[in-house]
Amino acid sequence: MSGQTPIYVAVQRRRLMIMIAIDAVCVLVALVAIIGALSFHVAWMLGLFALAVLAGFGAQVWLVLGLIQSNAGPKSGG
Repeated sequence: MSGQTPIYVAVQRRRLMIMIAIDAVCVLVALVAIIGALSFHVAWMLGLFALAVLAGFGAQVWLVLGLIQSNAGPKSGG
């Protein structure tokens, strides 16, 4: 298949490792927040839970968009 741009594995592996680290932190924060909200009735922890979940999804979107952008290749001016 000629004409396709190569995937730079080192760059994508770095993105993947960053995304995994961010998601791991987000899972821990979300777990603590949901336990605090449901067990100890701390209402503001529901907001923290929502932010942690959104940040985790944001990291995954960042990974996918980076892969799409690297596959798009250089744009021709004009």
